[in-house]
Amino acid sequence: MVSGNTYYYWGGTYYVVSGSRYVVVNPPSGAVVYAVPAPTTVIYAGSQPYYYVDGAYYVASDKEANRPEENPEYKGKQEDSKQSDPKMVESDDHNYEVVAPPVGATVPYLPEKAEEKKNDKKTYFVYESTYYRAFASDGDTVYMVVEDPTKSS
Repeated sequence: MVSGNTYYYWGGTYYVVSGSRYVVVNPPSGAVVYAVPAPTTVIYAGSQPYYYVDGAYYVASDKEANRPEENPEYKGKQEDSKQSDPKMVESDDHNYEVVAPPVGATVPYLPEKAEEKKNDKKTYFVYESTYYRAFASDGDTVYMVVEDPTKSS
């Protein structure tokens, strides 16, 4: 539950119920999960480590997270009947909370659905209202989370 809405999480993907179907949605800020999708890139904004994957930012958290329940249909059909997901990175020490993208964070790649936009002759990449600017770093292109340039100071 996040802000009164029910989400489902499996394999790093978030779902909501829509009618009789499940619909994939972006990770909601405030969601706390038991594991982050693999591969996840560890980045820093200041001294705070973030776990980044395709536009989603996670931080280690002591908040509770629900784990997947065992499905009776799988009992005895697998060596380990628990529904573990090999595409996830778990920690015994903490869970992970989805947080807003931190301004100043630098990531090695943009979210898949980021769109290029121009503002005052500068090029930005926008994904879910987060603005990124491209920079060169040691011969590679990296992307920094920046303030929304369309908002007045």
